[in-house]
Amino acid sequence: MALRSIDAALKAITLAVEPPSDHDPTHLNPAFRSRLDAALSQLSSQGIPFRFVEGFRTRDRQQWLYGSGRPAAVPYGRPGPVLTNADGVNTLSKHQGDGTIGSGKAADCYPLRNGSVYIPSNTDPVWASYAQAVTQQGLVAGQNFPSLKDSPHCEMP
Repeated sequence: MALRSIDAALKAITLAVEPPSDHDPTHLNPAFRSRLDAALSQLSSQGIPFRFVEGFRTRDRQQWLYGSGRPAAVPYGRPGPVLTNADGVNTLSKHQGDGTIGSGKAADCYPLRNGSVYIPSNTDPVWASYAQAVTQQGLVAGQNFPSLKDSPHCEMP
C-alpha cells in the first residue's frame, strides 16, 4: 500500500455546514407576521407574488451569516461578502427577536417567477414594489437601509 502525503496547507481548512434557515411563519412574532402577510397579499393581488423564505434565526444561523466576509470571526468566519452586521450574540438580529421561537421580527422574502423564487438585482423595480408594500404595513424595508442594502429583508421597527 502506497503512503500519501498530507498537504499541510489544506489540513487546516475547515468548512462549517450552514445551519438551516427557518421558513415557518409561526416562529415569527404574531404582530409582525400579520403585517408581513398583509404586505405579501397586497403584492400578490397586484400580480407581483413574493414568497416568505426565512424568518426566525437561531444564534448559530445568525453567527454563520455574520461569519461571511469575516474570516477571523469565531466560530463561522470565512471569505465572502459581508451579509450582516449583527453577530447574533452581542448584537441580535431582528430575525432572532429575543432568541426564542415566536419572537422573530424580521423576514426575507423573494419574488416568484413561474412559481419559483428568483433573485433579481438590487436595482430591479420589483424590490421597490416590495419595499412600498412592507412600508405601507408599518415595517422597515431593507431596500431603504442607508448602507448594506438588503432588498429581500423587512423588519418591525
